[in-house]
Amino acid sequence: MKYFAWCISLLVGLMSLGQEMLWFRIVSFKMGGAPYAFALVLFFFLLGIALGANRGKQICSRYSNLLLAGGLVLIFAGVIDILIPFIIQKINQPDDFSLCISICCVLIFVVAALKAILFPIVHHLGTNIPNGNVGASVSKVYFFNIIGSTLGSLLIGGVLLDYISISSMFILIGIVCILLGSLMIIKKSVFSVIAAAIIGIGCFYFVDKHVDYIFSNTFQQDISVNSYIENRYGIIHVVNDNKNGRKNIVLGNKMYDGIINIDPDNDINDLNRLYLLIATHPSPKKALVIGVSGGAWTRALSSFPTLETIDAIEINKGYLDIIKQYPAVSPILNDPRINIHIDDGRRWLKRNSDKKYDLIIMNTTYHWRSGATNLVSQEMMKIAQNALNPNGILAFNSTRSLDTLKTAQSVFKYAYWGTLGFIYASDSKIKIDENFAKNRLDTLSLDGVPLFNEEAKQLEKGAYQKTLATKLLSLEDAEKLYHLGRETEIITDNNMITEYKYGLFTKKGNK
Repeated sequence: MKYFAWCISLLVGLMSLGQEMLWFRIVSFKMGGAPYAFALVLFFFLLGIALGANRGKQICSRYSNLLLAGGLVLIFAGVIDILIPFIIQKINQPDDFSLCISICCVLIFVVAALKAILFPIVHHLGTNIPNGNVGASVSKVYFFNIIGSTLGSLLIGGVLLDYISISSMFILIGIVCILLGSLMIIKKSVFSVIAAAIIGIGCFYFVDKHVDYIFSNTFQQDISVNSYIENRYGIIHVVNDNKNGRKNIVLGNKMYDGIINIDPDNDINDLNRLYLLIATHPSPKKALVIGVSGGAWTRALSSFPTLETIDAIEINKGYLDIIKQYPAVSPILNDPRINIHIDDGRRWLKRNSDKKYDLIIMNTTYHWRSGATNLVSQEMMKIAQNALNPNGILAFNSTRSLDTLKTAQSVFKYAYWGTLGFIYASDSKIKIDENFAKNRLDTLSLDGVPLFNEEAKQLEKGAYQKTLATKLLSLEDAEKLYHLGRETEIITDNNMITEYKYGLFTKKGNK
């Protein structure tokens, strides 16, 4: 019996902590990557474990047939697990965020509590009281539970989500719970274990591992989905806004992540912020892009005639699958000058500290999202500064956070606020000379075709005129323009102020 108890303890721990990872992905998606998502999930998960363990203690004192009681609980938990994707699909209304989050929190609490009921039960089943080995028996059951919990986080969160959707993962965990509960009820035997294993393997192969129930109703009716990628790094959608007529909008975990567009006549994704670099740097030869996303910025960067090498870092390999689908950006996958690396940008820079660049471009995500500090902190600015050649420029998206400009100013001799809060920082002064800028913009070409024809140069809303019209502001001028109402602060890895102090859910945050 003790071996059976150990197995149950391991598998329940694996499924429970694996589900915590799934819930974190869901809640983080719903909250747009807000840093509070993990704390919210952990709170209700631990609350459920506490209540479930207490209920399991009561079952142990009231019922003699613990295998039957534990089996029934697991079967019920499995049914709930299978229903979760369909429940979330039903409540997944874009205009009712609070209701969806509230129901998710209730479900987290319920599934955590149901599996936690098994914890006292397996301790009773696996404890050897007659021989006086209570302590050793309890420690072994607990040991296998910890092993299972660790494997659940690593296996499900770090491996299986690259191959199985979150919806399918809930269904497969539910099936395992039902099979394990059935084994507890009919008691262990060679035949029953083999039968359960065969059924489990069959379910794994016959259950569609790529169904999308949870995220299928994410958007309003006037939003249509072109492409969808789900992996262990998150959820990528490419959508059309049929109401406003904008197409191929890239969303990473539901948040805006760019537009697949390089049309200079219709500069809807403001690539003029990138073209300003060719209009200000004398002759860039090496460039680094941190965050490829849909590939539009990297594709536009490849039009710079003096560039010999472009290193592009992207943490989510799913974006490469997106890029393959769109001819406007897919050439970056075959451009001999472009080297795409799947890695974390900051980690890659530290591992390749010997590389030097003339340009570093980060079209950074919203400053309040979880992990944004890694790209906009003072420590990251120093790493980027070390990777720049003399006259090199760091250009990154502040998403209108004046604190990021203050941070850049604390590291670089010069830091400027550009269009839409795009920041340009360097140890050399950056200035815009209209004649020089025009000459440099005229040299841009893609596939041997000039990027700007004579008609494109005259368009007021085209990238050419928007680039020439760019005004670079100092911190003092930007503060006057935006009336922040407080002193700007320097962002560090330790204070993480853009995520927590002035984040999305604070009154004084920059949005």
